[in-house]
Amino acid sequence: MKYVLITGASSGIGKELAKQFAKKGHDLILVARREDLLKELKEELETEYHRSVLYYPCDIAKDPKAVYDFCRDNGLDVSVLVNNAGYGDYGPFTDGDIDKLLGMIDLNDKALVALTYHFLKDMKEKGSGHIINTGSVASFIPGPYMAVYYATKAFVLSFSLALREELKDTGIHVSVLCPAPTKSPFWEVAGGETTAVYNNIFARTAKNAAKTGYDLYDSKKAYAIDGPAYKLIIGIARHLPLELCARTIGYLQSKTKKSR
Repeated sequence: MKYVLITGASSGIGKELAKQFAKKGHDLILVARREDLLKELKEELETEYHRSVLYYPCDIAKDPKAVYDFCRDNGLDVSVLVNNAGYGDYGPFTDGDIDKLLGMIDLNDKALVALTYHFLKDMKEKGSGHIINTGSVASFIPGPYMAVYYATKAFVLSFSLALREELKDTGIHVSVLCPAPTKSPFWEVAGGETTAVYNNIFARTAKNAAKTGYDLYDSKKAYAIDGPAYKLIIGIARHLPLELCARTIGYLQSKTKKSR
């Protein structure tokens, strides 16, 4: 039995990705820190879609290999790895908590690299597999007031596309899902829910992003930006000087509005 393994599966885009894959007939392994939320989602997916759903509660920022060991020790064949877990932090860099900022690098980048490394070795032996890494529209531009987060997502895009080229003749695909600002718990954790970047008419939902993610799996393309407006915005931004992009994002992310 082949499984799709999704990290950060307990809420937001990860949860909606799990629903998309289950709806399309895939069996799942769900990974996140909160066991109660994983159990609840498992029961929901099994009841609604009649798929096999396993879960493994784990803080992958601290021990990503534990997820691989769990799968190996239980003979679970992971054919699709979705590295979705991540978080952000909003505010001036020097006002941030350094442990939170370094933890962001550990989760958004180091855990992603470790999981990719371990599962990719098995995929290469089988000659097939697909790795989907969750980047962001932030992958393409610098982001003042979320400097570390934007940088972690730039790493995800660069790493993934380089790996995709390395693996082009192996039967293994690597893709990057690039969500736009999305209405999800992510922004509450980051503390940026009052910014102009978040509160705009083009903001997307986690369900939107997950649908784009499943289409990316289906098409095996290199990357996908969620939302037509953001495809246009990023398309234009990529032809502008990086300094101008940074100035524009800095302006938007420094502007806030009162929460209702």
